[in-house]
Amino acid sequence: MSNVVDLCGPIASTVGDCQDRVYGLVLTTKNFMEDVSEYTQIMVVQGGNIGEALDAFVQTRSRWTIDLMGGKGYELLRSFADEERNDLHKNLDLLQHKCDNFFNGAFHPFGFGANWHNLGLGLAYSLYYNMTLYPRDDYKYFIPMTTCTKADLERSFGAHTPETNFSRWNNSTINYKSLGADEFELVRQRMIMRSEYQDKGHFWWRSLLTYYAIRPNFRLRELIRRSSKATVPCISIHVRHSDKISESALFEFSEYMEHADQYRGKTGISGIYLMTDDDRVIKSTKDYRDFQFSYLNMARSNKGWEADRDAGVSRDQEEKIFLIDIFSAVQCQHSIVTYSSNVGRLIAEVAYAIRNREPDIVSLDEAWKMDP
Repeated sequence: MSNVVDLCGPIASTVGDCQDRVYGLVLTTKNFMEDVSEYTQIMVVQGGNIGEALDAFVQTRSRWTIDLMGGKGYELLRSFADEERNDLHKNLDLLQHKCDNFFNGAFHPFGFGANWHNLGLGLAYSLYYNMTLYPRDDYKYFIPMTTCTKADLERSFGAHTPETNFSRWNNSTINYKSLGADEFELVRQRMIMRSEYQDKGHFWWRSLLTYYAIRPNFRLRELIRRSSKATVPCISIHVRHSDKISESALFEFSEYMEHADQYRGKTGISGIYLMTDDDRVIKSTKDYRDFQFSYLNMARSNKGWEADRDAGVSRDQEEKIFLIDIFSAVQCQHSIVTYSSNVGRLIAEVAYAIRNREPDIVSLDEAWKMDP
């Protein structure tokens, strides 16, 4: 892409001075992003320090996704020629910025993956009941889901007292407010879905909604670009041990590597991006000399995030490491995970959302499911 920038030079006055008609590519600057046709599939935006401007642009134009690995004098935005996907994004953008009636909730206080999946489920409820989702928490590493303010929320609640009893939430409810963690209430109707998208299936539905909720903002993108160890092409592997044993069966690293060897045989790819909380897994990589491993340099206690927190690892540091890992893993063309884990499902969902195609993923235990 840098060759395109070098060839075309800076754009000083109008959009489209350099356009590849075959691939729908437009080269522009931040001042002209709004003028780019909605039929364009790739937008290259020249300039440095334009991250905040890109966030503001895509916040209300969610059909565009920002490439995580840009940032070297240009930013790359993609959209997809997918009518139903773009219709969903249009509905999300209209609903999340109309600021008339609200769902104030989708709060989950525990693991990051479950928390972010709960946001996707919250958006499913918001779309179904025609409400703006106003999350209980601030998410400082994501592009805000709404431009509505706390004053907008209070104004609406002042005019129409919010319902707080989940069993009474229905199509006539104007506002709804969760009084605490609400995952166990929301999952009662985890299959909730707008009727016009039923034919696309729940994996499509929840992948796009969850990604909408956790789109990396400019601070997170810069952190990922500085810190990621992933080198494409690659296979990502997520091995969770520690507290996972209380939820499902554990798999030895050798079982993951059997599938990695099959991928290598089919594709020739031998680079592996490894996510794990178990230092023994890291040490065992020396036994696989036909592969090149990359992973974050971090403490791995193999005791779970709550134990790490109690040992002095800040919640913010845990979150940053987790985000770098997730968004590094989805850069890989292939993945080996367990779908019993929120992390494994999240990798699949984000991988779909950023490419708009079914991810090439092996799950060692079960099929993908919505949970929460």
